[in-house]
Amino acid sequence: MKKFSNTYIFFYLGGLVFAVALLLSLAALGLKPKQEVNRQREKAVQILKAAGYDAADKADAVRLLGEVAKARTSPAGREMYDIHCADGSDGIVVYVDGKGLWGPIWGYVVMDESMSEIKGVVFFHKSETPGLGANIVEPEFEHRFDGKKLRDANGHFVPLRVFKGGGHADDPHGVDAVSGATITSRGVENMLSQSLKEVVQ
Repeated sequence: MKKFSNTYIFFYLGGLVFAVALLLSLAALGLKPKQEVNRQREKAVQILKAAGYDAADKADAVRLLGEVAKARTSPAGREMYDIHCADGSDGIVVYVDGKGLWGPIWGYVVMDESMSEIKGVVFFHKSETPGLGANIVEPEFEHRFDGKKLRDANGHFVPLRVFKGGGHADDPHGVDAVSGATITSRGVENMLSQSLKEVVQ
């Protein structure tokens, strides 16, 4: 049986590790353009969904978004767009982000042109509890925000509230939380309050 020195084994394993690392790096570089295309498509689908384009085709989403939306300058450096919504009205899209129970949560909010009323929202999460906090992505929860007001009678910004328990469907500034997901629901409330107050003037 042939024996190899420790030095030979060390250099052999080192070379093998280097070769594998090089191949993985080259693969990552090769896939990066495709990953960026997929990221742009996913973002376009999210924004279009918040603006009412529920049936937007993922393959065509970037083109459609380019036709109906235009990036605008945000006073706080936050991602924003002017958009022509699916219902024929014009609105303003703002990216919102915050923290849930187990990790980041984010989404897009579409407001009317005066930034006084919510027209639609779409939320996402990284690791919220399935069947509980993860339900913030469900249309049933997202649609609770439709038509909610962002200003009081004097035109001042009013943070949206996410209330534990039912009975707040008629509250112009509040919605019912996801059942059994108090901390995630509070995270949504904080995310909207902190993100929107940066842009609602």
